[in-house]
Amino acid sequence: MNPDHARFADWDSAYVLGALSPVERGEYEHHLESCELCRRSVAELAPMPGLLARLSPERATALLGEADAGADAEPARGPRDDLLDVVRLEDRRRRRRRTRTWWIASAAAAVVVIAAIAVPLVALQPPVVSQAIAFESVAEAPLSATATLTQVAWGTKIELDCRYAESGASDVPADGWPYALVVVDRDGARTDVSSWRASPGAAARLSAGAALDLDEIASLEIRAMGSGEVLMRSEFD
Repeated sequence: MNPDHARFADWDSAYVLGALSPVERGEYEHHLESCELCRRSVAELAPMPGLLARLSPERATALLGEADAGADAEPARGPRDDLLDVVRLEDRRRRRRRTRTWWIASAAAAVVVIAAIAVPLVALQPPVVSQAIAFESVAEAPLSATATLTQVAWGTKIELDCRYAESGASDVPADGWPYALVVVDRDGARTDVSSWRASPGAAARLSAGAALDLDEIASLEIRAMGSGEVLMRSEFD
C-alpha cells in the first residue's frame, strides 16, 4: 500500500466531482500515479458526474443544499484526462475479470444443480416392466401370434405380431379374414383393443393399448370378428 494512502483515502469523490482546489488536485493526481487503491476508488466513482448531470437543478439543490461560492473563486475543473484514461482502463479490466469469474461460477453452479436434480430423477424412475408372450390355438385356425406387453404411464402398450399360414382354401375373402385383439382383465371384463385383416401367407404387426396395468390383465385373445369365436389365447399367471 502507498504510505500516503491514509491521507488521500477520502479524496476520491471530491476529485471525481471536481471539488478539489488546484493545489489539492495536483497533489491527488500525483498520488494516483503510485496508489492502486485510490485509482480503483476513482474508477468506481467515475460514472457519478454523469448520473448527477441527469438531476434537475431543483432536485440537486434539495439533495445537496445551496453551495456558496465566492466571486473570486477559481472555477473547479475536472480530473486530468490522461489519469482518467488510466483509471477507466483499470475499471474496464476489473469489470471483465468480475464478469468472467461470475460466468465461470454460474456455469459450475448450474452443472452442480443439474447433477443434483438429474441423479435423483434417474434413481426415482421406475424400471421398465415388459413381458413377451406366445398365443396358443383354441380353435383350428392357420394362425401364429406373439405379443410384447410393456407397462407405461397410462396403462399397458401391446405390440402384436400375427401370421396367417399359407393355405389352399378357396373361400378366403378378397380382403382377408377380419380378426380382433381382445384384452381380458382379472374380473373377466373383455375389451376390443385392435382389429385387422389377414390373408394366407400374410403377416400383420400392430400396436394397441389397454388402460390397465400389466398385472391387471388376465389374458389376451384373438377372435374372429362376426362370429366372436376365440381362435387363440394367451393366459397370464
